[in-house]
Amino acid sequence: MIEALGVHRGLMPAALIDEAVDTLREMLCPEGPVEVDLDALVDRVRAEDRPRLGAVYDAFRETLIFQQIIAAPALVEAARAMVGAARIHAPFQHAVFRMDLAGEAWRGFQWHQDAPYNVLSDAYVTAWLPLTDSGPANGSIQAAPSLSDRLWPVDIRYKRDGAGNRLGTRDAFIAEALQPTFEAAAETLELSPGDVALFHNRLVHRSGFNPGPRHRYSIQVRFGDLLAPEMLARGWRNRRVDGFDTFKTLHPDLIASEETA
Repeated sequence: MIEALGVHRGLMPAALIDEAVDTLREMLCPEGPVEVDLDALVDRVRAEDRPRLGAVYDAFRETLIFQQIIAAPALVEAARAMVGAARIHAPFQHAVFRMDLAGEAWRGFQWHQDAPYNVLSDAYVTAWLPLTDSGPANGSIQAAPSLSDRLWPVDIRYKRDGAGNRLGTRDAFIAEALQPTFEAAAETLELSPGDVALFHNRLVHRSGFNPGPRHRYSIQVRFGDLLAPEMLARGWRNRRVDGFDTFKTLHPDLIASEETA
């Protein structure tokens, strides 16, 4: 079994991280001159035109710098070593950019494991890398490695906005009755730009509520074993969009509840 969690300090080249932040700043303020502080730009766009902030969020994944970061040789090699794979499997739809804005409690992730969300090889890992400082002050990752030796039952429920309105996609958090189990075992990661947390898909973790005043910007990408027998057996089928169908087929006993309508 591979280790549950490893933190690689300074793994990512500073030039890539700087280029990513500069790209975000220019996308937020294409008319120039560009405000130096990324948070100030985000706050301005959020106040003036929230849909445009959403457009930046989506389009950043389509930039060359995003692709360069998720395929950076040092990152891929660290993931390959952790997975123990000769060839890496990294479907692009499982590479994510996140802006966790200060004060938006509804955007926090509860205790979960990545396994239901991606369903790659049994030993696949997630790389979590911040573009700006990430720690207790802005709701960094909390993890419970000592309780990550199994897959836990999940509640599949629709996301909701700050007013409680149902959104179009769903989450698969660990069953609500089990959520308090992980509090006592939790540890909070402190990561700087260039650091990478690599963790097994069974790692119980959450990205907490960001109290602010600083926002949190991060990229997550998943790496599995392309030639793992379980992937060959199902023709590389993994989670697509929002169905959780692959996970439900593989682990019907782990669906504690499901909201379908």
